[in-house]
Amino acid sequence: MSKNCRKVPNMKFDKFSPVTGNDLAIVQGQSRYGVDCQDSAIDIYDLTTDEYWQDNSFPGNQLVFFDFQTGQKFEPMSRKENQFFFSVIYQSGYFYFLHAQLDQDQLTLFKYLPGQESEIIHQMSLTGLHTLNLSLVNDQAHVWIASFNDDIDFYHPQKFSVVNEPDQSLLFIDDNKLYFEQDSDFYSDNEYEHIPDRIIIKDFDDHVLSNIQGNIILLSNGKWQKVDGNFEGELGPLTGQTRYWACISDYMKFEDFRDDYWQTRIYPGNYLIFYDEKNGKTSSPFPAKPNICYGETIFNNGFFYFTQVNIEANELKIFKYYPEQEAEIIFTCSLSAVNLHNLTLMACDNGVQLVSDTDQGPNTENYSVKGYFPEKFTLTCTESQLPLFIKNHQMYFSDYEVHYNDNDDFVKYVYYTCSKNLNNKLISKERGLYTLAPNGKWWLS
Repeated sequence: MSKNCRKVPNMKFDKFSPVTGNDLAIVQGQSRYGVDCQDSAIDIYDLTTDEYWQDNSFPGNQLVFFDFQTGQKFEPMSRKENQFFFSVIYQSGYFYFLHAQLDQDQLTLFKYLPGQESEIIHQMSLTGLHTLNLSLVNDQAHVWIASFNDDIDFYHPQKFSVVNEPDQSLLFIDDNKLYFEQDSDFYSDNEYEHIPDRIIIKDFDDHVLSNIQGNIILLSNGKWQKVDGNFEGELGPLTGQTRYWACISDYMKFEDFRDDYWQTRIYPGNYLIFYDEKNGKTSSPFPAKPNICYGETIFNNGFFYFTQVNIEANELKIFKYYPEQEAEIIFTCSLSAVNLHNLTLMACDNGVQLVSDTDQGPNTENYSVKGYFPEKFTLTCTESQLPLFIKNHQMYFSDYEVHYNDNDDFVKYVYYTCSKNLNNKLISKERGLYTLAPNGKWWLS
């Protein structure tokens, strides 16, 4: 008998005013604000090295913060020519971001809290900096400015360099120590070999001080937390809620099981892992078993949903789940009844919709999205349209247009949301883009 008897609300929707078409990101370490560096399809490296931008003015981009609690929008500074915002991080209750004034050869590090005046932390010349992957690095005592190429070059608050190892990613700095995550998975003779992630701690002279198995994640409360366990997939927070992180060990695309490689082999199996920010525990609804593969999890209406493919039994199942409760089967079908290409779950009014799409080749201008459960349909889409969710028997897609100036130079992307009914009729197209906020509400920005 199912234990999933929690009372939960239906999908919620709201919009910021005015709607300007922003592609929002949730900066890790907090859950209240969405952030967008508008019209920044290029990066600081392009702007400082491309010959075109040496002879032409950059129209400028805009940094905007969106408050998911109040519906307010905040801009630290107004837009102006040759201004470029990039690299936003959150630390100790504040946002930090980089601001380049290209015509003045100036880079500024700002500290900011929406609704307050931005504060200058440091200014320096762009000349002499390696601007490839120029970005900010977390440190409880400071915020560091660094670039990432063959070396990691630090510019503020101290200058030094360490080797940028290809299998290591810098997470943060603490107490004059560099914390790296090492991912050493590789393929050998067409066989995949997983090596558990490791935490590498170095000093500023590039000497290894510690090398231990595990992962470190940045929680929504701004704290870094070591998570024990053999995580073969990338652990990340699930949108629509703030308590649980999830990953799949040994992530596999379902469509890959159609390859000849797996016709003569037994898939060892993967499993889902949930990490609870509240109590620090990890849990899995099922252990790994041969020929059993799990798809990515989504959260909607108070529950987690995921797919399970049983290769040997030629069977697909959809589960409804909440950690430390019993997983409930809500749908079962034969694998022969579905197209495995990009087979996934998407949010809908009553829970989830199972969909797949046709394979988009490099010359494909249109493709189709097919629904299997609970609704059955086939919708045609353009290559720029991505399915978001289903509401009132209509599928909503994100869409965009590319705008150019009179000289045919790229200016910006303009984002739209369009909807079709399940008979493939276009119902609406409006300016704006939906984002699923950590509080579970879909916001049109």
